[in-house]
Amino acid sequence: MKNKGRFSRLVVLSALTVLILSGCAEKGPILLSNISYQPAGKRTTAEKKAVIGVSLFKDSRGLATSVLGTRTIPSGMQNDLVVQGTVAELVAAALKNALKARGLDVKDVPAWDLTAEGMKAEGADYLFGGEIKTFRMDSTATSLTTKLAASVQLKIVVGDPAEKKIIRTLDVNSKIEQEILYSRERLEEALSEALSTALDQIFQDEVLKNSLQLHGGTGPTTSPTSTSGS
Repeated sequence: MKNKGRFSRLVVLSALTVLILSGCAEKGPILLSNISYQPAGKRTTAEKKAVIGVSLFKDSRGLATSVLGTRTIPSGMQNDLVVQGTVAELVAAALKNALKARGLDVKDVPAWDLTAEGMKAEGADYLFGGEIKTFRMDSTATSLTTKLAASVQLKIVVGDPAEKKIIRTLDVNSKIEQEILYSRERLEEALSEALSTALDQIFQDEVLKNSLQLHGGTGPTTSPTSTSGS
């Protein structure tokens, strides 16, 4: 009887070991469906409501349009991390929410090639577009925890459609590294935080604050790199 009980415990322990080492393997792509802009507690607000046209961003990441990155478990098995739709659509939606959070009206406009001549934004006071250089989540599991790295790097281009003039080009970025107990929710939270931190940097640029008549708020821990248009 003792041997039988010992054998049962070994079976249970073996099963638990296999479960831990497998890192809770999942089949197929893993959908992250709740990545969004998270408003900060204190932020700039528009004194005068302007209409902002938002164009779909160019995706220059070199990945499939819906792929965010990968999840790797101890066995070496990998799953793609994906979004519903495309990453470009996700970034545009987050930017629109960031603009709305500051009291600005937004509207969708046709695809923009980021040149002054290519602006098509009737009824908009300003046009926002840009390029996704990095938007990635990597999740690597050990036997007990998961290491995640969320990275966002965006080129933001702002134009004045009436003047056919580029008024600002900004590079904004954010990176988050954490060691967590794995869950899809934690991955979504980290990537939402990285995206929100990057987008908030847009509204700390003095030229844009003056153009959009923004006031209040506090500066970011990482300043955007900016150039003026001609």
